[in-house]
Amino acid sequence: MNPNTGRCLCGQITFQFESFAGGVAHCHCSMCRRFSGSAFATFGTVNQSDFQWLSGKDLLKVYPSSEQAERGFCSHCGSSLFYRLRGKGSSIEIALGALDGNPDVNIDAHIYCKNRPDWAEADPELTYDEGRT
Repeated sequence: MNPNTGRCLCGQITFQFESFAGGVAHCHCSMCRRFSGSAFATFGTVNQSDFQWLSGKDLLKVYPSSEQAERGFCSHCGSSLFYRLRGKGSSIEIALGALDGNPDVNIDAHIYCKNRPDWAEADPELTYDEGRT
C-alpha cells in the first residue's frame, strides 16, 4: 500500500501527495476531537503544491471551523480528510487515518494537551492486539 495516497471511508474521494513537508502531530483540541470522533486527531503537513485530489473532489465539503481554519470531509461517508488555515494556501494538514499505508514519519508533537480528556489515558493492562474477546 502506498503511504502517500489516501481515501475516505467509502473510497469515492482519493488523493495523493509527494511527501510530508513539516511536522506530524496528535492534536487534542476539542475541535479535532469532535472532527475525528476520537481522543485526538493526527495530521501531517503537506505543501499544497505537492498535493492533488485524484477522484471525488465534487464530494468534498469544507467546514469553516473557526475564523482561522477550515476542515475537509467526504459529504457521502463523513470521513475527516484535512485541516488547513484559511487564506494560506501554502500547506494542508492531511489526516493520517485516511492514508492507504503506513507513512515513514514520526509524531513530533502532542498539541493542545491541556484539552486532552481524562478518559484518553492509555492503560497497558487494558490493551489488546486485536478486538476484545
